[in-house]
Amino acid sequence: MKKSLLYKSYAAGLFSALALSFLSCGSTSVAKGVEPLSRRANGARQGVYYSLFVRSFADSNGDGIGDFNGITAKLDYLNDGDDSTTNDLGITGIWLLPIYPTQTYHGYDVDDYYGVNPEYGTMEDFERLIQECKKRGISVILDMTCNHSSTFTDWFTASRDPSDPHHDWYRWITAEDKKYNINQQMWGHKVWNEDRKFKGNYYAGLFGPHMPDYNLDSPALREEFKKVMKFWLDKGVAGFRYDAAGHIYNSAKTPAGTNSTEQAIAWWKEITDYNKSINPDTYNVGEVWENNTIRSQYLAGLGSDFHFDMGTRIIDTIRYGDDGNNTFANGMQADYKRMAQSNPDYLDAPFLSNHDQPRAAGLLKGDVEMCKAAASLYMFTEGIPFVYYGEEIGMRSGTDDPSKRTPMLWKGTNSDGKPKDRLQTSWSESRYNVKTIPVSEQEKDPESLLQHYKKIIRVKTAHPALYEGKFTAVGTGSDKVSSWQMKSAEETAFVMVNVSGEDVNVEIPKDYQGFKAAFESYAEGTVITGNEASISAITIPAYSTVILSSGEF
Repeated sequence: MKKSLLYKSYAAGLFSALALSFLSCGSTSVAKGVEPLSRRANGARQGVYYSLFVRSFADSNGDGIGDFNGITAKLDYLNDGDDSTTNDLGITGIWLLPIYPTQTYHGYDVDDYYGVNPEYGTMEDFERLIQECKKRGISVILDMTCNHSSTFTDWFTASRDPSDPHHDWYRWITAEDKKYNINQQMWGHKVWNEDRKFKGNYYAGLFGPHMPDYNLDSPALREEFKKVMKFWLDKGVAGFRYDAAGHIYNSAKTPAGTNSTEQAIAWWKEITDYNKSINPDTYNVGEVWENNTIRSQYLAGLGSDFHFDMGTRIIDTIRYGDDGNNTFANGMQADYKRMAQSNPDYLDAPFLSNHDQPRAAGLLKGDVEMCKAAASLYMFTEGIPFVYYGEEIGMRSGTDDPSKRTPMLWKGTNSDGKPKDRLQTSWSESRYNVKTIPVSEQEKDPESLLQHYKKIIRVKTAHPALYEGKFTAVGTGSDKVSSWQMKSAEETAFVMVNVSGEDVNVEIPKDYQGFKAAFESYAEGTVITGNEASISAITIPAYSTVILSSGEF
């Protein structure tokens, strides 16, 4: 199979035929509507989310900074609301990184939980965005920081006075308090910071002195956060992504002997139950940046959290081009077992990379075929996948945070350096994406990474075996192929991803020899041995994906 790099010309191909190949096998339309995420009557949990940094996505007023109206103008790129088309990406949900008033570009130090960042527009602009999303079947969840605020919020200003009722909303101690280690360090800085006005009083700041940590032991603070949730749910948001969910009772800021995990889980259960009392379909997903053993415990309270181990496994598997004894699938199966022990009704949130991690395309040296294989590995596992904006076109980054959050590339620039797309953001430049192919060019190329994402998202969201099925590792005997079964009440799918740079011939396990070839990411090079009634072997091109199905795909 001809390989290409993201910064060179893509291989030519026949996308129009391939894009519809999985629809011609019995399915007449692409199901892009959002299933209520909390329905459990039939286990339906359908959708693919798009993680979006407002500042970098689309700029409607020419100030270089992305805004709500810019997103609204670009919604048809994400989902045009027409199930009969294949031009849009096909996502069914958006996670907006922080949208609140803030002192920083990233927004994780919140000044006011009831407002919006004026650089992004007005509350009316935000409400219009929500309405336009609903017209297209797109749910919107907001980033919510329950761990810390900025030092500029009225809450923290009031809390500095030990006699103020807000004092216990934050983690305050004195030098004489022996239950804490006042010299505790975290990520290279001190956790406890002395107040400049009220000397001898120290507040916790795990992420730095500009982000003071809340004290969720305060009943009044808990009730205030419930008011915040209701405020946004009443505006039509579908739920929340909880930042630093694993740190709200971090041992560095709690008294010695505290069961930090148990207390955190209790809080997350309290707030998610409250949200569902307002809207039973509220989607709550947490950031617990830990190994799967620790992360899984939080599912008892949250119900859903991000699968942080997965991205590293995928990148390593693709870079080495070898999966050993079906190591990726076996590892995933072990993860799901732990998750089920914590919460039998868990909902996983798989992803490749996010705003805090180096972008996957950079780690894969810009190789578009490797990126396609990586996308398939996480898209066809359990749960609601999250695509980080720009991932679908192979945007790259460095290791510093700003480089991971640079402007989305729409049409490139003219000879004078000005953007061709009037909605292009320009608040930041990235030397890592100088040669990255923009959306407009990838939309013309049937073999581009963007087109691959369009295809696999549609396959994921259209078929119960893939969006609500349960995962079982099933090997083929090849070290070059990761393979597993996804099974729902209606159908069973057998997924095979060639993680190597060479064509691989595999024997199909007997249980799947009667299945039909339902999807091939590179149909031109796929060779099937046998007949329609019994597929005994298949040659899978380098970095390609093949799905066999028991039913009609």
